[in-house]
Amino acid sequence: MGEIAFEMLENEYWWGGVVNCGYMMPLSKKSSCVIDMCGDEAKDQSAALFLSSKGRFLWSEAAFTLRAHQGLMRLEGEAPIHMEEGFETLRGAYKAACLKRFPFVQDLPDARFFDRPQYNTWIELGTNQTAGAILDYARGIIKNGLPAGILMIDEGWQEDYGIFEFNKGKIPDPEGLVAALHEMGFAVMLWVTPFVSAAGPRYLELQRRGFLLRDREGNTAVRKWWNGFSAVLDLTHDEADRWLNEQLRGLMAKYGVDGFKFDAGDAAFYRDDDQTCRPISAREQTKLYNRLGEKYALNEFRAAWNEGGRAIVTRLQDKLHAWDHSGLGSLVTNTILQGLLGYAYCCPDMVGGGDLESFFEGQPMDEELFVRWAQASALMGMIQMSIAPWRVLKEENAALVTAALNLHVSLGGEIRALAEHAAQTGEPLVRHMAYVCPGEGFETVNDQFFLGDSLLVCPVIEKGALKRTLRLPKGQWKTPRGETIEGGKTVTVPVAMGDIPYLRRI
Repeated sequence: MGEIAFEMLENEYWWGGVVNCGYMMPLSKKSSCVIDMCGDEAKDQSAALFLSSKGRFLWSEAAFTLRAHQGLMRLEGEAPIHMEEGFETLRGAYKAACLKRFPFVQDLPDARFFDRPQYNTWIELGTNQTAGAILDYARGIIKNGLPAGILMIDEGWQEDYGIFEFNKGKIPDPEGLVAALHEMGFAVMLWVTPFVSAAGPRYLELQRRGFLLRDREGNTAVRKWWNGFSAVLDLTHDEADRWLNEQLRGLMAKYGVDGFKFDAGDAAFYRDDDQTCRPISAREQTKLYNRLGEKYALNEFRAAWNEGGRAIVTRLQDKLHAWDHSGLGSLVTNTILQGLLGYAYCCPDMVGGGDLESFFEGQPMDEELFVRWAQASALMGMIQMSIAPWRVLKEENAALVTAALNLHVSLGGEIRALAEHAAQTGEPLVRHMAYVCPGEGFETVNDQFFLGDSLLVCPVIEKGALKRTLRLPKGQWKTPRGETIEGGKTVTVPVAMGDIPYLRRI
């Protein structure tokens, strides 16, 4: 067990722990909260790391709980918790922690993640993943002038969980489908999980081979997840790991599939007292899943644990179609925290929200929210669409979404260069203002961010906003219209629906 307690320094601020708690950051002397890496909020990426604006960092090899109250920080965990200091700034603390805790591998995810949009069929199609519906969606993208990119075919394409074969009733010619998508300019990814249907035809074979997780009594563990009850692959078993890779490589070789969306893998689907081939904590099963998926240049994860520095794409947890922190309101803060925890190759959630229930029949579509979400995502490292803007938006608003996608593509070379820089240095693509401009009082500014060190982005994330206050660092800044603004001050600008406030450092 590990335990540490200390008082915050004057004007000190902290970030870390759980990406889904990013909206609560930074922690200050005014904060009163609990950040539990094993709690209900831990539904996406996390790491046993906290970073201070005063150049300090905390880290551990295992999960811990942090309690902050009136400037006192108390941490309790499963392993020793270490404090290191003397690095002066948030950037200094991050770079020191990165060097010691999660040095970056030199490999990168596929370049198309950075310079092209992603399209996921989940919100648009649900489980209706038929060849006709997928092709109609892809053709709609091209017909309506949206740029081609990566297309992820989500849940519903396969015969059953654990059967890595196309459902021939839905997709009778998988090779033809993938070829048609390639012809349109899309890379193709498939949704996969480590689940195996307990009543499916593959269950008994995998159970006999010892590939399935067992509970503390030694029985095959059947775990509840969002689509029922299933067995789970035990990735501590080298042969189970090899078997899953064989299934995935087979899909690539047979049908031309380019990569995979690795869903699930959350620690909640495992137990620390599970009987596994190799003793391991529940959280470490998530890490094994991350390492398996990292072998594929086109990969995506929502769940990750202590895997900063790895060549994995991490997407924010599914968000509601809402303006508050359950939706757009946490897009900036949570994406910033992804980078500070070492998940540099990060993706905001699907434009408009990735929670399917937000789009059930009869649920209203907030067109302003949809447009502003696309605009905020366009100036991040990645952008992902699902619901078809040409179907749910007025023509003028759909055009604004297309413009946001084209803006992202126009910055593709710059974003890709930042990703290459991250692989060498560990520095995040999306950066907090205090990371780039220490000592200028930006620690609590949570509605602006930097893309790299030179592009200051001030997205509109408030409903009905007609103007936007911009807090400018020192120096000179150029607007998209070519105007020069002297920094070191706060300015207010009008914002029409088509406006995306951003400035470039001169």
